[in-house]
Formats: sequence, structure tokens, C-alpha cells
Amino acid sequence: MRQDYTFIRKFLPTPYSVLGVILLSLTIALSGCSETSSGGSGFTDVGRDEPTIVDSVLAISVFEDRPDGITTTFSAGVNDQVFLWILWANITEQHTVKVLWYSPEDDLDDPPFWTEKQTLISTTGDKITWFYIDLPDITGEWFVEIYLDDDLFERSHVFWVE
Repeated sequence: MRQDYTFIRKFLPTPYSVLGVILLSLTIALSGCSETSSGGSGFTDVGRDEPTIVDSVLAISVFEDRPDGITTTFSAGVNDQVFLWILWANITEQHTVKVLWYSPEDDLDDPPFWTEKQTLISTTGDKITWFYIDLPDITGEWFVEIYLDDDLFERSHVFWVE
């Protein structure tokens, strides 16, 4: 019988070993939790029937319904206009697209430098729209916001005028 006891004791961990494994596991689990995080993520289901921007870019012109010279930097001495080109999907009803252009001189409470609206409808569900402003002599960081049906924010772009 003594031989069986030695065999069992040899292969079974001591109470201190079990306690050590539990404490180590608990320490690893808790050390991964902190109150200050450095990142994150999220996800959502895409509404298949909602109008969606597939792509949008800023360019120096639009040629044959396509953006030409895609850029985010424009030169007041070289470029005449700034174009915003937008490719839409799921356009099945009539919608209004509103674009607001903000200059570096505009404060948060100021009205935009330029506002424009277009009504769009599509027979295929897809639609290309574009907007432009004549390039003023106001240099600095500009931005443009795209809204659908006046109040639904869709996208924004930042660009620079040198």
C-alpha cells in the first residue's frame, strides 16, 4: 500500500502547486484589464436599402463623369476649381444632397463659405454627382461636408489650398 501512495503523490500536484496555478491564471486575467484603453473597435449591420456613398474624392476636374487629378492639395495660382466627386449606391427614391464648403477663416458658428444642393434619382440604383467651388485666394486648411436629405451627415473631406 505504501507503494501506491508514493505513486499517487508523485503524479498529483501538491496543494501549493494548485494554488500557484490559480493565482498565476488570475493575475494574467486581471493584468489585461485596465481603466485606460489605447484603442477600440465597433461594428454595425449595413442598411442594404439605404443610400450609401461608395466612393468620394476631391479632384482638380471631372472628365467624362470621372474624377481627374485626385488630390487633397490645391494651388491658388494653378487650379481654378476644387471638385468633389461622389459615387452613390442604393438610390431608389428622390433624395437631396447638400454640400457645405468651409474655409480656414470660418469659425465653428459661422455659416459655410459655400453651400449647394442637388436633387438626385436613379433608374439603376447608382448615381454619380459632383460639386465644385471656384478656388478663392484663401489659403489654409479647408473642409467639405456631405449631407443626404438636408440633415443626415454622410462624409467629410479635408483639403489644403496653397
